[in-house]
Amino acid sequence: MRRSLSIMILICSGLVLGACNKQKLIPNTKVPDTKLNRGVISVVETYRRAMERLDAAAILVLVHPGYQDASGTPDATDDLDYQGLKSLLAGQFKNTKRVRFQVEYQKVSTKGREAQIETWIDATFVYEHGDGAPRWKRHTDYNRFHLLKEKGKWKFISGL
Repeated sequence: MRRSLSIMILICSGLVLGACNKQKLIPNTKVPDTKLNRGVISVVETYRRAMERLDAAAILVLVHPGYQDASGTPDATDDLDYQGLKSLLAGQFKNTKRVRFQVEYQKVSTKGREAQIETWIDATFVYEHGDGAPRWKRHTDYNRFHLLKEKGKWKFISGL
């Protein structure tokens, strides 16, 4: 009886301690709350806010000059480098009147100076066309941002 009671106390103590050791998450994310994770997510949040302001210059400040993105397809015609991204933003933002851009953070992985942020994107774009009627386009998809830390700052190297 005494041995059963000791085992029961040990099990209960383990359950209580296990519940106390549950890792804290960054609010409204599925990402552990660490200084590194907060730093990486803050860069993506800066990008998100710049998208909503249609501020191409603010986005480009966050992009590494060696940016390369294969757009997830085997077709090289849709690949983007830094200059291609710059042109794309200028062209897309020219007729865009409003953007709602939400990012749900799923996972952050870091290795050395590189980080990957797995997200769910839910964005709505309002475009103005020659006929004057605004057109809406909604984009929802999983996305993976890749960042590189250089000179103490995280920069996008793909995923935009």
